[in-house]
Amino acid sequence: MKHQLRFWVLTSVFGLFTVSCNTGKKMLQMGNYYEAVMKSVDKLRSSPNNDKARETLADAYPFAVSTLLDKIDSEKASMSDFQYTQMVYIYEDLNAMYESIQHAPAAKAVVSNPKKYYSQLARMKPKAAEEQYLSGMDQLDMGSRENAKQAYFYFKEANKFVPNYKDVPSRIEESYNLAILKVLANLRPVQSRVYDLSAELFYDEVDKVLRRIEQNEFIRFFSPQQAQNRKMSSPDQFLVINFEDFEVGETHTKERIEKLEKDSVKLSTITLDDGKKRDVFGKVKAELTVNRIEVVSNGLINLTITHGGFDKRILLNEDFGGQYVWFNEWGNFNGDERALTNQQLAICKARQIAPIPPQQMFVEFTKPIHDQLKSKLVQFYDGY
Repeated sequence: MKHQLRFWVLTSVFGLFTVSCNTGKKMLQMGNYYEAVMKSVDKLRSSPNNDKARETLADAYPFAVSTLLDKIDSEKASMSDFQYTQMVYIYEDLNAMYESIQHAPAAKAVVSNPKKYYSQLARMKPKAAEEQYLSGMDQLDMGSRENAKQAYFYFKEANKFVPNYKDVPSRIEESYNLAILKVLANLRPVQSRVYDLSAELFYDEVDKVLRRIEQNEFIRFFSPQQAQNRKMSSPDQFLVINFEDFEVGETHTKERIEKLEKDSVKLSTITLDDGKKRDVFGKVKAELTVNRIEVVSNGLINLTITHGGFDKRILLNEDFGGQYVWFNEWGNFNGDERALTNQQLAICKARQIAPIPPQQMFVEFTKPIHDQLKSKLVQFYDGY
């Protein structure tokens, strides 16, 4: 068995090594010449004397250059909307092969004179930037938020090709401001005539959810104060979270009496006539009295999201409920304690204690509500 395991391990390691060595070769066979070049060069960096990698590079590089140049000719002939953009990407691939080979002496020994296309790339970038710029302007003219989002990406790409091209920096800011979904989030405080309660901890958790949603760069939540500071007159959506109904500290007191029996309990040890000792087993009984006090807290929170347009239509309106039950048990028994379990004995040793403060109960019953609310908010804003 040990020899079989050793053989399997060695075979597996050899197999992984073979796959690694043959990856470039497989790319070559599949006609993916660019990937074949890049992978074989990577292999030669770590293993300069790898014959398979050298052979793959020698075969793949001429095909890769020829194929990419053919694509450039096709783009020139196509007159497509983004022909210069595509040509930039192709020239970048050609230069990436050049740079990769230049920085790998073993690869340079195989391809002694790799070709570079920096001047061609430099000529294409302004034309590609103009393509992206014009497409961005067209999208802005269409007026919708989704069009502004597309415009933002076009302007970003134009700026990548030629930094500060025309008025691209201001266009990026303009399109982004039009593309973001601006949500006025009103997290209303708790209103209670009986208790001095704070929803700060709950809303801190809600705020974390909103910040997570903002990882989508096109969604931003603003508090009423932030909206006022920004003079935001027309948010895209209104989000309101409100404590609709809650009760903290509904108390219930209960008493229960249990008759307990346990059989086969060692009662004593006796000495027989022959001097041997024998354990005597029998049944033990007890009566257990358990006092229990429960303090129940529960509540209902409403989430409403409405459209910020003229119609103010409701996009989401849902209630979320939660409950928390604090309890304390103590008791006593009459009879043989051996009839009780360890848990029952612990109850008998316990003493009545005061309930936790109302604020803590409030926090506890909001925890399951937060989980529901988080799931709904993430689901609702997914895709915006």
